[in-house]
Amino acid sequence: MAVMALVVAAPLCAEQEPKTVIDGRCQYPEPVAQYRNETTLILCDTAKIDRSETITTLAFTRRSWGAMARFAGDMPGNKMTVSQITLRNGRSVAAKGTCEIFYRLDGSLAVISCLAKAGSRSIAANFIPSRI
Repeated sequence: MAVMALVVAAPLCAEQEPKTVIDGRCQYPEPVAQYRNETTLILCDTAKIDRSETITTLAFTRRSWGAMARFAGDMPGNKMTVSQITLRNGRSVAAKGTCEIFYRLDGSLAVISCLAKAGSRSIAANFIPSRI
């Protein structure tokens, strides 16, 4: 199944701006997708990075549905220690895990990857920006 996404140029380094919106999609390699019964794999077509002095939020949304999941926590560099997740129903829950932003050699965004556990539930988001 092919999915096309609208293109919005991603900044060379997402941490240059406090708020960044990137089009792309959440996709999972087959070895990860095999765990979909144990882990909620977030579906998305947009990622939003919102940095403040005290907390960073990585939100994964679908244009037609809105926010699917928001991971929040302390992110001094490109790696976040997740402390809270807000799911589609709007309920925020304490969580433990990590998110990391990876860049290509040219400085462009390559992947935003999150994995956290909230209670007995594991939640993952693996966002790849559009390259069209």
